[in-house]
Amino acid sequence: MGSELTITGEQETFTDTQVAALEQIGVKDAKPGDLAVFFHQVQRTGLDPFAKQIYMIERKGKQTIQTGIDGFRLIARRAVDRTHETFGEPQTLWCGDDAVWRDVWLGSVPPSAAKVVVQRGEGIFVGTARFESYAGRKYDGSLAPIWASKPDVMIAKCAEALALRKAFPLDLSGLLTPEELDHDGVDAKTSEQSDGPVTPSPSRDDCKRISQFMVTGGVKNREDAAAALKALTGRDIHGTDELTMVEAEQLLSAPDLIIQRTAATLNPKEPQA
Repeated sequence: MGSELTITGEQETFTDTQVAALEQIGVKDAKPGDLAVFFHQVQRTGLDPFAKQIYMIERKGKQTIQTGIDGFRLIARRAVDRTHETFGEPQTLWCGDDAVWRDVWLGSVPPSAAKVVVQRGEGIFVGTARFESYAGRKYDGSLAPIWASKPDVMIAKCAEALALRKAFPLDLSGLLTPEELDHDGVDAKTSEQSDGPVTPSPSRDDCKRISQFMVTGGVKNREDAAAALKALTGRDIHGTDELTMVEAEQLLSAPDLIIQRTAATLNPKEPQA
């Protein structure tokens, strides 16, 4: 059975046996298009969906691909092994309302933010995540259990994911961690209930900036925008105002990638500079 689940380089899609196995481990009601996008990400990242290194989950009727922070670290390590670059161990800091950064959080209340610094080659990449931007909350305003019990760990994972995506945009674009999505309704079964989390939206300024980068990449109308956003997020949306806050932050962490991927989508036959 194990060999039947092994994904080979010659495959163009999941086999029937692999689809059946995915259904057993939680991939439900996925359309062929969703599976095709998932298969692409599996092959691109080299992560094993059957070991739950990467997985697809339905939230609010839409399939979302995500991986744990360990998957991010594995992809980053493989990337620098290929290129023989220096890869410094991520450094994590936390701060409270006093804006003083500390290398350990001992406070009795959640930290206000976490910051992670990643070194790749000669570059230094910083990811900063505010607790209020990512914390999973119920509609009554109380924190989700895991965010209440481990606030420093959860927000640090969000900051590390941001930093690693900045350092490895080509390898990690399109991937999110569960912690980054907690505020966006990770559990589809509870997302529509009264105790589900609230979904924050990106600011108008962030939406405008993303739109400007897309225009630089060749977007001229709503049809172009929809095609570009599909390539950038893997979702069928028609405007930047439909992005989640995490998607917006991810895109803005790599503006050159927005332009390049938009141009490649709208002009697939034209070579990129």
